[in-house]
Amino acid sequence: MFHGFKSEGTGHRIVSLIALGLGAVCFGSIPYFAKIGFSAGISPGSAVLLRYILPAVLLAPYLPQALKSGPSSRQYVLFGMIMGLGAWSYFYALSVLPIYLAASLFFSYPALLVILRAIGGAKLRGSDKLTLGLVFGALLIIIASTPLPDVDFVAVAIGLVGPLCYGGLQLVSRKTPSYLPSLSIAACIFAGAVVTAVPFALVELKLWQSVSTAPSTLPILGLALIAGLLPQLLLAYGSSDRSGRKTAYTTGFIEFGLAILTGYLLFSEPLGLGQAVGFAFLLGALYLTNEPSRLPRYLQD
Repeated sequence: MFHGFKSEGTGHRIVSLIALGLGAVCFGSIPYFAKIGFSAGISPGSAVLLRYILPAVLLAPYLPQALKSGPSSRQYVLFGMIMGLGAWSYFYALSVLPIYLAASLFFSYPALLVILRAIGGAKLRGSDKLTLGLVFGALLIIIASTPLPDVDFVAVAIGLVGPLCYGGLQLVSRKTPSYLPSLSIAACIFAGAVVTAVPFALVELKLWQSVSTAPSTLPILGLALIAGLLPQLLLAYGSSDRSGRKTAYTTGFIEFGLAILTGYLLFSEPLGLGQAVGFAFLLGALYLTNEPSRLPRYLQD
């Protein structure tokens, strides 16, 4: 009998790991759907809106009661707004820069997390200093390996807003007390992300310069379902409070690796020695990152 319970627990853990892996694959599809979306005339702000609108609508019934429950709910709405800003910066970087460079900027967040922690007065550990060295070294190598016409330094600066937002959320969310259930937290966060995305999308209706050269159905469905709703469901199922650094590193490795392969295989981006060394450095920094967070794990991407 006890053996049966053990087997059932093992089976559940395997299914959870598969769900986490598939969720990471969905997140890794973002650059593909973003790039073909830009060709179809979808702007970065509209892409953010597409990515978060379905979870926001589905969880909307939980929002009114959550907002009435106290100040913690408003903090999570603010977290969602920051998350939406970070997502916009990533999509903007993808619209201007090669995928490998935009993804590398986003995955520089371990260094920005260390910097924010140091600004807050924390003493840097040896692993923190190594993280800073790995990330800065990686970005220098990757940018130096990128043909100069492909490097838009304004886009690089905007692309760094994403990891700054993500690192900041990792830092402050662990100090946020909460009495809300997970679905209420999610409702607040996705509502905040949509609040941020809407003005960007509206402004870009007049400013976005992309010429529509491709059908829009696939990127719309891809951003809304495969890169938006589905990974949230998969990671909600697969995550647990016992998911730790190894789980976060593995899912990050899958997402980052797929982004790089997407650029190389589908958009003919270069993948030379410089890029490979830079990617290895960033993965090393990602492995060293183990900042606890109070955000539900499936909302941290």
